[in-house]
Amino acid sequence: MPEITFPAPAEDFIPQRPPMRFVDEVLSADETGAVTRTTVRADSIAADAAGRLPAMALIEVMAQTIGVFAGRIHRLAGEGPRPGLLLGTRRMNLPVDSFAPGDVLRCTVEKAFESDEGLWQFKCAVDLLPQGDENAARPAGDAVLTVFNPPDGYFEKLAA
Repeated sequence: MPEITFPAPAEDFIPQRPPMRFVDEVLSADETGAVTRTTVRADSIAADAAGRLPAMALIEVMAQTIGVFAGRIHRLAGEGPRPGLLLGTRRMNLPVDSFAPGDVLRCTVEKAFESDEGLWQFKCAVDLLPQGDENAARPAGDAVLTVFNPPDGYFEKLAA
């Protein structure tokens, strides 16, 4: 079984690349969830004209952190990162309007539900870390997201 050490670069777990990838670093990932760190970049695909990241983009930060959770499973199986599908959110709370370039975000996702068909539900929370300080974390958003992690051969069966 391949060994995974943390922190680790996000590209080891998820297929997205900048400017589509928001997550920079994987702080931890196990069978219960994952924790990532993101530094807001003015050149992000979701940035506005001033280089700020709108709060609504946190849904992608959360989805990519869930992708890290799935990526860990694929890495342990000796496979590379694979895409999944975000199906939606049951609720989303965004107390912060936007984030400036250089702001540091920590996203924590915890698996709450898994079906045999590949549906997963996660409790997600994003904290703003002023000047990268973990001890000064402030809530920046939270949601419950539902994703689809296609079982092996799922898309091939659809095409047949």
